[in-house]
Amino acid sequence: MILRINYFPLLLSFFLTVPLELYYVVPLHTTGFVVTMITCWVGYQLEKRLGLDYWKSRTAAVTLSLLAHVLFYETPAVDFLLLFSKEYHFRFQADKYSAWMGMACGLLWGKVGEYMQWAHGFENDARRRKASILQFSIGVGLIAFWYGLFGSISDKYAYNPVHPYVFIFAVIGWLMIRNCTRYLTECHSTLLEFLGRNTLETYVLQFHLFMTHNVQFIPVVIPGSDADGSTFIKFCNMLLCGCLFLTIAVWARKITVATQLCVVDLVKHLRGTMDTSRTVVTLGAKVVENNGVDIKPNGNDEETVQLTKLENGMHNEPKTID
Repeated sequence: MILRINYFPLLLSFFLTVPLELYYVVPLHTTGFVVTMITCWVGYQLEKRLGLDYWKSRTAAVTLSLLAHVLFYETPAVDFLLLFSKEYHFRFQADKYSAWMGMACGLLWGKVGEYMQWAHGFENDARRRKASILQFSIGVGLIAFWYGLFGSISDKYAYNPVHPYVFIFAVIGWLMIRNCTRYLTECHSTLLEFLGRNTLETYVLQFHLFMTHNVQFIPVVIPGSDADGSTFIKFCNMLLCGCLFLTIAVWARKITVATQLCVVDLVKHLRGTMDTSRTVVTLGAKVVENNGVDIKPNGNDEETVQLTKLENGMHNEPKTID
């Protein structure tokens, strides 16, 4: 995960000689991932070494993580980020509790699943209707509470300091509305899923391909689509630029995944820890092995890694990891 989200931005920053803070979300997510892994490790150690049960050990770990967040972000210690840049200092504080809130939600996810099964199961139609109405009403109420007291503040300098503490109300409210019926919980947007898989590349490439003039404008490809052009021509220009941009972003993601797998295998080989497995990466309609031999595609247009163990000189059935 750490390699996945840092590999491409680091290459762009190095070869295009732009500061990494331009992609501030990358170190922000990396730090959140590391903090989450440390918290999971602490919870496991509390269970293993102190004999605490699952809930006590994980709750204690999440509580210790909250304490660490408070000691850093609510004290002068946060000014340590100024050693890197003012941009990091602002961005990290704007999302300072996002990782912790994610861990807390993850801890309670099992209980949420039990509630969803109870509320939206097939065995009781009347209960399902009442639960849906109540859940929808509470969700709307949470969003209204956030917007009425905080979200309606037009001055960003007044709102930004309270954002890390209050936006969770709007998020939880939206999730309650989004999952207030069984039908909604079992459907999703294929388009948004596709865009979500390519979020990293679209984010980092937007500054180089999709935006110009201090990210205030987009390129003018179609003649007459400048600021004085007609709305229709400007709309067509936006669609053209967006399609080209998204196509390149998807291609960049596939290339990034393929090359990072090659780098990982090379490092393992140099360290003498290379497994006897073979790595297969699917790129579009073509599958390429790490030994350079093309093989028959498996029909999936997403990158796929197949690890085939060698035992007694024979190949086992391949295991596919999406």
